[in-house]
Amino acid sequence: MKKIKYLIIVVLIFISVTSVITYSYFTANVVSNDVNDVNVSSGNLKIRIDDNSVNSSEISPIYDEDYEMLAYDKDFEVISESSLSSCSKIYLHINNISDSLRSEDFKYRIISEGIDVTGNFVNAKNGEDLLILDNLYLESNATKYLDLYLWISYRDDVDQMDLLGTQIDAQLVVNALDSKSKESCEVSNE
Repeated sequence: MKKIKYLIIVVLIFISVTSVITYSYFTANVVSNDVNDVNVSSGNLKIRIDDNSVNSSEISPIYDEDYEMLAYDKDFEVISESSLSSCSKIYLHINNISDSLRSEDFKYRIISEGIDVTGNFVNAKNGEDLLILDNLYLESNATKYLDLYLWISYRDDVDQMDLLGTQIDAQLVVNALDSKSKESCEVSNE
């Protein structure tokens, strides 16, 4: 009987100590009179690309205006399986690119509803990521359909023979942060 009393006292002391420590851990301490609002988002963020492989070889030069018909075309989806909206960046992770394709003449264009971005591969390096789209806002549990075009821009004033017989092997990669609105996504990346 005495053992049970001691056990109950020990358990009560343990519960009291645990409660005090827990309460003091979660209680805010005001250090100064300045008060800063803190907003906390709670949820998950999971963004994925449905088909991320980009492989092309034997790319031939074409006129820029013919890219929709003649360029390498990659249709893909960026899918949000999140409870949070997100601000995303899309990269091409360059596994292998021919040296001569690292030029202003090798171009990409990424198009979707409200998106039309064109760039080139001057800064592309094997083993690194090349940013191809910034400020992609995705609402929670939404899908964005995108088209990626790759082509060599034909120029009659330049010998482009070294661009023939070239290749690119890359993967699409998405990087996302939670964002409350499309406007805050655009502001945070300026």
